[in-house]
Amino acid sequence: MKKYLRQLDWPLLIFLVLFLNVKLYIKVAAIVIAVLLRGRPFFVRDGIRWWGFYAMMIVLAFTHMLLAGPALPSPAWLAFGLGCCYWLLAMLAAWQVFLFVQQGDREKIHATVGLFFLLNAAIMLIAFFHVCIEAGVLNPYNYEGEHRKYFIGTGDRITGIGLDSSVTAALISAFGVLYFLYRNKIGQALLCFITVLLATSNTVNYLLMIVLVLSLLFYSHRLQKSMIVVFFLLMVVFSAKVSPSNHQYASNLLGRVVGKNAYEEPVPIPNAKWNQFVESKTVEVKEDKLHAFMNKLYSPGKKDSLKQQYTGWNLSGRRIAWQQLGRFYKDHPGLLLLGTGMGNFSSQLAFRTTGLGVAGAYPADKTYIHPYFRDNYLFIYLYYHTRDEGQHSVINKPDSVYGQLLAEYGLVGLACFVIFYLSFFGRHLRLWPAPGASRTYGLPLLLLMGGAFFTEYWFEQLSIIILFELLMLLDKEPWIQKSPY
Repeated sequence: MKKYLRQLDWPLLIFLVLFLNVKLYIKVAAIVIAVLLRGRPFFVRDGIRWWGFYAMMIVLAFTHMLLAGPALPSPAWLAFGLGCCYWLLAMLAAWQVFLFVQQGDREKIHATVGLFFLLNAAIMLIAFFHVCIEAGVLNPYNYEGEHRKYFIGTGDRITGIGLDSSVTAALISAFGVLYFLYRNKIGQALLCFITVLLATSNTVNYLLMIVLVLSLLFYSHRLQKSMIVVFFLLMVVFSAKVSPSNHQYASNLLGRVVGKNAYEEPVPIPNAKWNQFVESKTVEVKEDKLHAFMNKLYSPGKKDSLKQQYTGWNLSGRRIAWQQLGRFYKDHPGLLLLGTGMGNFSSQLAFRTTGLGVAGAYPADKTYIHPYFRDNYLFIYLYYHTRDEGQHSVINKPDSVYGQLLAEYGLVGLACFVIFYLSFFGRHLRLWPAPGASRTYGLPLLLLMGGAFFTEYWFEQLSIIILFELLMLLDKEPWIQKSPY
């Protein structure tokens, strides 16, 4: 044990555990502690290429504020400052990761990353066992008692090392699956895959399955192909025997996205039985709060206008969001180049500054809502989340990194993302490695993260992104070994 502990990069492990925590002040503390613990120069001669992306986002934000002029109210300036802090923290964290990789021992870093994934998996397993004990059953995914308190929502209760959402925990484990699989550590890869299933995040499940299919066909040796087949079998068994309700739910969602299974509002049950679904008090309170906010913000005619404007309103709010963005730029072509400005259309910042608490706390007397956000993505969110809990689905949220960049930073921001960020991590990857070298996890991981960018505002969450960057930096000097297959 002592020998193993000496193989770890403890400052890096502390940094990862703290920075992936859901609390913003803990993330700030993580950067400060990392600087103090490392005890090495903060600046080095070699820079990081993708740093330019973060810098350009701040530059574009300043450009918008300068163009808007001094007439902006003080809440808008406070929102601007918070948004710049998000990007600055992301940039500082990326710089720390770069220093860890450049100045650290790669074997220690790999050992530390492996332990981090195992810790996340262990915490997810503990959360699952806690649910089992709380519900008093071995399989809470099929438990319909207590008005389906657990049942299909069991996975939502399984958080990981950052105490964040189950989606974040599942995506960390999905990273672990690819990381261990391509380092031929089959047992650890299997453990991470099991925790992905336990979180029942359909978005992460489908993204990971797509990547694994591509890996099976084009990017794996025989042992890895065998394990990918095992993964598929486990998913089939889990869907059929452990959580068939979630499988049915996911199938219905996919059907809605492609134009089938249009959503029908359920008929209220006046006296629900013990095994019939009833919304929790927490959800009811949230819906009431959103209802009051919507009544205050919109006229009666506006509140139900989505049905008249979009024929597919009952299929997918996410699809409506992209249509809405297209319509907006059709009406405002002059904004397409630079976007609408930070926090003005589609971002976690825009949601946070409403003061609704859906993206973190915010001072009630400093709330700020830009008209573009109010009339577009905020309206979409409120439209679906003031209805029954069945509408509070990921397919009805407008969250997307690509949408955020295009809406708030325009074509210039999207181009910066491709040129500075994606190209930096993608240019060294090759589908066919050199003779004698094993394929590495870099390409599958990039594909997984690229798909995940269609969901959530990952850059502003300051969690998954830093882990992705660390793994990709480790892969830039590929882990070379003779493949036994």
